[in-house]
Amino acid sequence: MTFKNSQEQALEAVKEEFSRLNAQFDGMLKESGLSSGDLKAALEKKHSPELDKLLDQAKAEAVRAGQARKAQADAAQAPSAGLGRPGTVKI
Repeated sequence: MTFKNSQEQALEAVKEEFSRLNAQFDGMLKESGLSSGDLKAALEKKHSPELDKLLDQAKAEAVRAGQARKAQADAAQAPSAGLGRPGTVKI
């Protein structure tokens, strides 16, 4: 498998995931009785300072959670210590 093929497969997987999430979101909108116009109006509406503070806290928590998941994924992909180092011998 070439690098280009693996990139194309990864891109296709991301497209499928976005499609699935969009369908799920549309279903949630339909269940709640809201339209995309309702959401846009709510986003444009001015919020109270308390709500803005809560939204900022939620965004910060989401960023921290994402960084923690990324760190876990990076650690899982990192080679184990001592493996493949020059001059070492496995016993």
